Amino acid sequence: MNVYPAHLRGMRPVVWPANRPEPDAAAPWAALAALTLLAAVCRAVGLNSQLWYDEILTLLGYVRMPLGEILTTYNSQNQHMLYSVLARISIVAFGDTAWALRLPAAVMGVACIPALYAFARQAAMRREALLACALLAVSYHHVWFSQNARGYTGLMLATLLAGYHFMRGAREAAWHHWLAFGFWATFGMYVHLSMGFIVAGMGLVWLWLASRCFLHRQENSGDAQTRTVTTLMQPLAGFALSGILTLLLYLPVLSQMLGRTVGSVAAAGPGEAVRAEWKNPLWLALETLRGLAGGGGWPMMTAILLAAGIALAGMALYWRQDKFAVALMLLPGIVTAVALLALSRNLWPRFFFFAIGFAFLFLVRGAMWLGEASARVLPPPALGGAARGTAHGTVLVALMILASAWQMRAAWIYPKQDYRGAMEFIEREAQAGDTVLLVGLTRIPYQKYYQQDWTFVETPEALRAAEANSMSGRVWVLYTIPIYDESRYPALWNVLKTEYTTVKVCRGTMGGGEIYLCRNQRERRVEFKF
Repeated sequence: MNVYPAHLRGMRPVVWPANRPEPDAAAPWAALAALTLLAAVCRAVGLNSQLWYDEILTLLGYVRMPLGEILTTYNSQNQHMLYSVLARISIVAFGDTAWALRLPAAVMGVACIPALYAFARQAAMRREALLACALLAVSYHHVWFSQNARGYTGLMLATLLAGYHFMRGAREAAWHHWLAFGFWATFGMYVHLSMGFIVAGMGLVWLWLASRCFLHRQENSGDAQTRTVTTLMQPLAGFALSGILTLLLYLPVLSQMLGRTVGSVAAAGPGEAVRAEWKNPLWLALETLRGLAGGGGWPMMTAILLAAGIALAGMALYWRQDKFAVALMLLPGIVTAVALLALSRNLWPRFFFFAIGFAFLFLVRGAMWLGEASARVLPPPALGGAARGTAHGTVLVALMILASAWQMRAAWIYPKQDYRGAMEFIEREAQAGDTVLLVGLTRIPYQKYYQQDWTFVETPEALRAAEANSMSGRVWVLYTIPIYDESRYPALWNVLKTEYTTVKVCRGTMGGGEIYLCRNQRERRVEFKF
């Protein structure tokens, strides 16, 4: 593999490998600035589109509160503390608009571009790092989360920068890198508590490094042993700093937080209103595949599976080069999955969004390897073999970037959840005397955000009463996320499925978040008689 000097030569370092593919190479500031600007433009377009359910909860439940109340309130795991603080500052400065609510997510999403480059350059060549950043800049899913008023882009940013300082600190035995690691780990913890799983995964990598150091201590002189112990103690300072700062930041809400995390786990049981599918790893895999396909059907799913194969090849190449780097990219996700399974939590794909940059690094490495393999098979042009392999791999990644950019348009064209479209349809189609009812996760958006006086029902008896009181006899029912309603209101759901007909489905980009409008079938049969 001439394209990647020293990448695949089976190096087995005692500590973290000191080598890099292109040591001391100057950063391509112009290219990196251009990619960052491109990412900013992509995330600014459509930033003011209508809010979806979780964003509405964030706005109503936290961001509209005074700053002091935000800092002392943790009554739901929907509270991403640092994000709520930043969003409060944003709407105070720019007004109570959707784009101002989402601005912190967009800014942190844009910052992920240079952060990914910094992380990638610890294990990848400059070309690979830039290509991975280009993929991230036009990634549909990264744009989606950058326009989502939640803390997930902040979690990704913290993961990348904590990982960058972890690698630099392990290589250089520099205190300032480990202290910076502690800062970014704290940043991530204050954005979202799942950062604890990510830090735990990084801690396992450090334990692996530490065990290898101690296994080879006897081969070192006294001074070398002292340096080894010092090197191993520095990470403890970073982890300890993160733990102390996180505890201090959450101290005002510690009792509430424990009640909403540890307490909720202890209280969870067979009567909880969530479907078992959401805790099934197979559901996670299928939902991730469906989300990556973005509605493209089997052709897109096939392309995603091919890309996954290329990424696996890239991961194998990274593993031969630097096992610790691969562990640093994989273990946080593995620990997160194991912890969520152990705690019987829902396996939402968004909990693994922080690793999308790592996936792009694997994908680019695999594509470059595939390009080199194709250069050995295809007829040789004027370029030499290594240069041809680099060119073929770059072209392959460029095609992926174009495909990703094409898919990205969906984040601009469609809302995440079309509550407004469903509301406007009702306003057009409902007749005088019609009754409009809400089920499940449509109540808060319509009653508290859009200020509609529609009635919320949970039982068949409440539905029957509304039907009896309807002046026209026509009853409209709005619901979303059917899997939730079927689990939470099984008796009511059975009535809706047997006696009501779906009139319209307002689609959005949030998987499973379509807004359904249905109406009692009796009135539909009357209409057909005219």
